Amino acid sequence: MQHKAIHRYRIIPVAGAILIMVALFTGIVVFYVMQRHAEHLLSNSLQSSLQNREELAKSEIQRGIEKISTIATRPLLIEQLQHANHRQNITSVRATLARATQSFLSTGLSAVALYDKNGEELSRAGHFAQHYDLGVPLHTPSGQVQLLSAGKLLLHAEISIIDGGEVVGKVVAESPLPAFSLMFSSAKNLGKTGELALCASEGSNMQCFPTTLTSQPFVLAKRTPQGVPLPMTHALEGETGFIIAKDYRDHQVIAAYTPVDKLGLGLVLKMDSAELYAPIWQQLYALLPLLAGIIILALLALRLLFAPLVNRLIHSEQQAHKTSARLRDSEERSRALLDNVDEGIVSIGATGIIELFNPGSERIFGYHSAEVLGKNIAILMPEPFRSAHDTYIARYLTTGEAHVIGIGREVPAQRKNGEIFPIDLRVSEFSLAGHRQFIGIMRDITERKASEARITHLANHDGLTNLPNRNLVQDRIQQTIAWAQRAGSQFAVMFIDLDKFKFINDTLGHDTGDALLQTVAQRLIAALRTGDTVGRQGGDEFIVLLASLSVPEDAALVAKKILDSLAEPYLISGHELHTSASIGIAVYPQDGDNVDLLLKNSDTAMYHAKDAGRSNYQFFTHEMNAAAAERLMLENNLRQAIDRNELLLQYQPLVSLADGKIIATEALLRWHHPSLGLIPPSQFIPIAEDSGLIVPLGEWVFRQACQQLKQWHNQGFALPRMVVNLSPRQFRQPNLVQTFTDILDEMGVEPQHVGLEITEGVIMENPEDSIILLKQLQALGIELSLDDFGTGYSSLSYLKRFPIDKLKVDKSFVRDISTDPNDEAMVAAIIVMAHHLHIKVVAEGVETQPQLDFLREHDCDQYQGYYFSKALAPDELYTKFGAEALLA
Repeated sequence: MQHKAIHRYRIIPVAGAILIMVALFTGIVVFYVMQRHAEHLLSNSLQSSLQNREELAKSEIQRGIEKISTIATRPLLIEQLQHANHRQNITSVRATLARATQSFLSTGLSAVALYDKNGEELSRAGHFAQHYDLGVPLHTPSGQVQLLSAGKLLLHAEISIIDGGEVVGKVVAESPLPAFSLMFSSAKNLGKTGELALCASEGSNMQCFPTTLTSQPFVLAKRTPQGVPLPMTHALEGETGFIIAKDYRDHQVIAAYTPVDKLGLGLVLKMDSAELYAPIWQQLYALLPLLAGIIILALLALRLLFAPLVNRLIHSEQQAHKTSARLRDSEERSRALLDNVDEGIVSIGATGIIELFNPGSERIFGYHSAEVLGKNIAILMPEPFRSAHDTYIARYLTTGEAHVIGIGREVPAQRKNGEIFPIDLRVSEFSLAGHRQFIGIMRDITERKASEARITHLANHDGLTNLPNRNLVQDRIQQTIAWAQRAGSQFAVMFIDLDKFKFINDTLGHDTGDALLQTVAQRLIAALRTGDTVGRQGGDEFIVLLASLSVPEDAALVAKKILDSLAEPYLISGHELHTSASIGIAVYPQDGDNVDLLLKNSDTAMYHAKDAGRSNYQFFTHEMNAAAAERLMLENNLRQAIDRNELLLQYQPLVSLADGKIIATEALLRWHHPSLGLIPPSQFIPIAEDSGLIVPLGEWVFRQACQQLKQWHNQGFALPRMVVNLSPRQFRQPNLVQTFTDILDEMGVEPQHVGLEITEGVIMENPEDSIILLKQLQALGIELSLDDFGTGYSSLSYLKRFPIDKLKVDKSFVRDISTDPNDEAMVAAIIVMAHHLHIKVVAEGVETQPQLDFLREHDCDQYQGYYFSKALAPDELYTKFGAEALLA
C-alpha cells in the first residue's frame, strides 16, 4: 500500500508537469503562428507603401531640379549674362533678367535669383527660405542641390549657367515639395507609433528631418552603442528591405527601408512591435483562462482516486476538443487572411499544370479557380509566350537555363477577357514528395506603370496646355536636325508670342488668361500638319516645329494659317476676347545649325514682327541681329537718359479759333543724345512702351511739365493749362490717379490747370474700366482730350459715355481738308457730332491759311500746328508769347 501511495504521488506531479508543458507549448505555437503571419502581412504592406513614397519623392525632387536646370539653358539669359560679365548695358541687363526671373515663378518655383560669373546678384524674384531647421546636400550631377526643412520640405539648387564650355553665371532657386512634405503626416495612418523617417549620411552619424513623432531635426549615430546598425543605416548604404530591430528611441520596431534613388537620402517606414503584437496578445490572453482551467481541472483529477479520475479525464478531453475547435477557427481566420492578400499565388507541377490558384489570382486574371485548375499555366500568357512555354519548361528541367526562376521581373499576362497587362512575377522552385514544383507570386502593376507613364508625361509636357514643354521641343528639334542632315532637308522653327495677353491676364484674372492659353493651344494644334510639333515655351510664348519644308515659303503659309486661326474671337467666361500673335521664323540650315541658334534667331524675328505692328510674321535675317543690337543699345541708353539730363520738353501752343488766344500748351518729349544727336520720338517712344520705361518717363514728363507751368505762373505768364500725353502703359497702371495727385500736390499746381491726352485705341481696349478711370481723373478737375480721333476704333456708342472734354482731330484728316472733299466731310461731321455731345474740337497739324479758314468756317474750337508755332523750348515760348496779350 505504501508503495502504491508513493507511486501515486509521483505520478501526480509528473502528469501535472506534462499538462503544464503541453499548455505552454500550445500557447507558444499559437502565438508564433499569429506573429509570423502578422509580420508577413505588415512586411508586404510597409515595403509596398514605402516604395510608392520613394517613387513619389524621387519624382518630385527630379521635377524640381529639371525646372531649375531649364532656367540655365535659356538663350536669352545666357546672352544677357554675357553682357553683364563684360559690363555692357548693365542696367538694361538687370531689367531684362528681372522680368525673366519673375516669369519663372509661374512654373511653380518659390524663389529665383541670377548671378554673374563673379557671384554678383543680378536679379531676384520670390522669397527664399530665410530660416530652416536642416539642410542636406543631394547627390546629383545638376550642380549644388540641397533639401531643406523649413516647416515644410524645399529644394534649394545652385546651378551653373554654361555657354560654350564657359561658366557665365549661376541660377539659385527654390522649389516647394508639397507631396513629399505630405507623406510624413500620412504615416499616421499606420497607427499611433507609425513613423516615416528621412535622413542623410554625415560621417558616422546621420541627419534626420522632422517626422510624425519628432517635430525637430535631429542627429543620430548610425549604430547603437552595441554596434548594431539602425534600420536607416541600411537605407543610406543603398539597401532595400525589411527588418525587426531597435530604432533610435531604443524601441523594438518593424521597419521597411530604402534609399531615395541615388540622392544620398534614406527612407524608413516603421511602427513599434508592441503595437503590432497587441491584438495577438489580446487573443492569447483570451486563451490563458481556458488553458489555466484545463491545468487546474487536470491537477484536481490527478489528486482524486481512480473512479473520479476517469470522469475528470473525460471532462478534460471535452475541454481539449473545445480548445482544438478554437484553434481550427483561428487557422481558418489565418487562411482567410492569406486568401485575401493582393498578390496572386499560383502553383504548378513540372508539366506546367496549375495545382493552386488563390483568390488573389482570381481577382487579377478574372478566372474562377475551377476554370484553371488542371490546365496548363500558358492559359494566363499572351502570344508568343503561350506557345513557347512548354518548350521553356522542358529546357529548364533539362539544362537549368532560366529567365524568371528565382528572380523577380516584369512580364506580360492575359486576363480571361483577353486584356494583356503587366505583372511583377517571382517564381520559386521546391520539392514536394519527391516531385519538382513551382510557385509564382504575382502582382498586377498596371496602375504603377500608368503612374510612371503619367510622371514621364508631366516631365515633358506643360501642365496647363498639355503641350510639349521646352525640354521636349528642344529634343525634337535636335532629332529633326539629325534627320535633316542625313536627308539634306529643310525645316523651320517658329517663335510665337501672343499680342496684348498681359493686358487680358491683368484685367480679367489668371483664370481667364489660363483658359485663353488653353484655347490658343488647341487652335495651334488644329492649324498644323501631322508630324509638326507645337510646344509652350512659357507664359504666352509658344514654339512650333515644322518638321519638313519643300521651300522656306511653305512656313509662311503655315504662319498665315496660324494668324487667321488666332484672330478669331474667343468666348471665355462670358467675355468675348480678341488677341493676335507675332511670329518669328528661323529656317534650318541657313538660319542656324543647332537648337540654341534656331530658337534665338526665331525669337529675334518675333520681336521684329512686333515692331512691324504685331499680328504678322517675319523671317529671320542677319540684319535683324544688327537691328536688335541697335534697339538694345537705345533701350540701355534710354534707361540712363533721365540721370544724364539728356531728356527735355518742348511746348507747342493750342490756340482758340474764336479770339486767337493761347489757351494751353502741349508738353512734347525730346531726347538729345550726346553722340547720336536728336532722336525722334517715333524711334524711342515705342521702345519705352515695350520695355516698360514709359511709366517712369511719363511720370518725369508730368512732373517737369507741372514744374514749368508753376514757373511760368510765378513769372506772370498766366498760361491757363498744360497738356500732357498719357501713354497706353501708363493708363493701365493701377495707381495712376494717386500718382498724379501726389505730383500735383508736390508741385503746387491745381488740377484744373492740367490736361491729359489719351488715344482712343487705349481706352477702347477695356471700355468699362476706362470709363471708371476717366471719371476719377475728371473728378480731380483734369481736362481730358481724346487724341488721334478717327484713326482707331471710333466707337460712337462708347464716345457718348466717355467723360471727354475735347476731341483732337488727327492731322491726317486736317492735311487735305482744303483740297479733298472726303476729308472736308469727315472733319465737318466730327465737329458737328462732338458739339452735339458738348465736346470741344481741336484740330492738329494746321499749317496753312486755307486749313484755318475751313476750321473757322465750321466752328472748330481750337487748333494746333506750325501755322501758329512749332514746339519751342521753355525760354523761347516765354520770350515769344509771355508778354503778349494773347492769353485767356
